[in-house]
Amino acid sequence: MAVEERTVLNLGAGELIRGDAINHDRAKHSDKIDMAWDLNVLPWPWADEQFELVIARAVLEHLDADLLTSMNEIWRVMKPGGKAFVKLPYWNHDRTWEDPTHRRGYAPKVFNFFDPSTKYGQSYGFYTTRKWHIVEGPTLNKAKTSILCTLEKIG
Repeated sequence: MAVEERTVLNLGAGELIRGDAINHDRAKHSDKIDMAWDLNVLPWPWADEQFELVIARAVLEHLDADLLTSMNEIWRVMKPGGKAFVKLPYWNHDRTWEDPTHRRGYAPKVFNFFDPSTKYGQSYGFYTTRKWHIVEGPTLNKAKTSILCTLEKIG
């Protein structure tokens, strides 16, 4: 499948390359990285509603932009009904703060602000017009170092 036909975006792929995805990283450290781009530069280089799945595993915490800005950009490049898998560092673990490139840690309920069916999503719905439905999670991984969540784009 040609890169331009792929409907999966693997943000910050590192060594976790997917054959069905556009594999992104900040630098082209491997010939398996399809797109090198600094995600601090907005807008991201992908078209509106281009992807059915966006994977953001251990990448958003490295950005200068806050989570709201990053999730809004993921929402923009995702097709309606598309899904996002997000892995963020749990604030209450040493490993979160050992990495000097981590800008912040997170609590599991942070995803509730994006879902209008939750208490936080209803109270703080004015944060963004770009809404999500929590499909799975948020849960801590077994090591309790990271928060895992799958969301579906509403709209």
